[in-house]
Amino acid sequence: MPNNIGNPTDSSGANAVDFVWGNLPLQPNDERAATATQTGGLVTYSITAASASSGTVTYTATNSLSVGQVINISGLTNGKFNLGNVSVATASSSQFTVKSAAADGESSLSTQTGTVTVVTGADRYWSQTTKSASARLNPALDNHSIVEADWAGYPAYTPAVGNFIVTAATGDGTTVTYTSQNKLAAGDVVNVTGLTVSAFNLSSATVATANAVSFTVTDAAGSGVTVTGQTGKVQATNALTAYDGAGEGNILVPNVLGLTTANALDGLQDQGFELANITNTTGVTNTATQLTRINVTTTTAATVYVTGGTGTWPVGTKVTIAAGTGVPTALVGTWSITGGSGSTLVIAGSGWTVADTGAITPGTVLTGAAGTVKTQSAAANSAVATTGTITITSWA
Repeated sequence: MPNNIGNPTDSSGANAVDFVWGNLPLQPNDERAATATQTGGLVTYSITAASASSGTVTYTATNSLSVGQVINISGLTNGKFNLGNVSVATASSSQFTVKSAAADGESSLSTQTGTVTVVTGADRYWSQTTKSASARLNPALDNHSIVEADWAGYPAYTPAVGNFIVTAATGDGTTVTYTSQNKLAAGDVVNVTGLTVSAFNLSSATVATANAVSFTVTDAAGSGVTVTGQTGKVQATNALTAYDGAGEGNILVPNVLGLTTANALDGLQDQGFELANITNTTGVTNTATQLTRINVTTTTAATVYVTGGTGTWPVGTKVTIAAGTGVPTALVGTWSITGGSGSTLVIAGSGWTVADTGAITPGTVLTGAAGTVKTQSAAANSAVATTGTITITSWA
């Protein structure tokens, strides 16, 4: 749901957007721009004191900051306390801290008139917008990376769906049964740690069976032993790929055939391609060809007899049929190619009258739709690396 109450707009005149939710991709910014700025709302605070110790800088300032906001600090008499693009580590209404060793060993400051300016997270009210200093989202990061970038060691952590508490374990000589509310499945490979009976702490064990409250592995560990009241942990070693989505940071190539060059470039960038990695070949020779017959087979489809077929005009591209002797008026226009073979094209339309023209008097009346994409080097729905390249060609 876009936030456009009060109709704030970006530099292009489009509605600015604060948040999007629902079944939509991540939309973390209002407008992409060369310089990060904000409009509206309280985004600066006055600093009256500062101190540093062991990699933490504490500032005294009446504020409404939140943990994780990125801030700039300026105006303090000791420049080592003036920090740029640092994240708020803790915050209260009268103080906040950041993690930095820059001012360690420096004397505390008092009666200051410094300023803290919020760089991100400022637009929490309906009337505010943000411009982020980037033209596009970083293609090296997938949605998981963007959302979870502040998690320690991402993406090497194991998310909750693969990380559960073990409260009891028992062994019978062939099978170890663990009591654990979990979402594991047979075949998952797990590490079990933290149990008081070390024999039950297994590495790279394969889950044999699992349900909502327990799971088993085939192992002779702890034969005849039962432990209860535990706070051990079971961690799925395949969580990074099976659960977290790490490794899915590829671009799913969109189908841009038949689009105008401008729309194709925009669509490719929206999907993750950097403009520098797109080769755009325009002005492909667009020689008109003889159309010899049109057989309108349904009200929405027609078979066009023409030299070249889908070898010249691939499925998904567009062609333009010009007026000519024997050409039905309803078929004059630009149409999408949906099929065909060596000497025929199948085009899609609507409201056509079913009829077969038979032979059409010679005339060069069919061309590729000018300015639309004819070919793309990477097939639609294929996956390429976020640094991948693609070439598109467009009709003159």
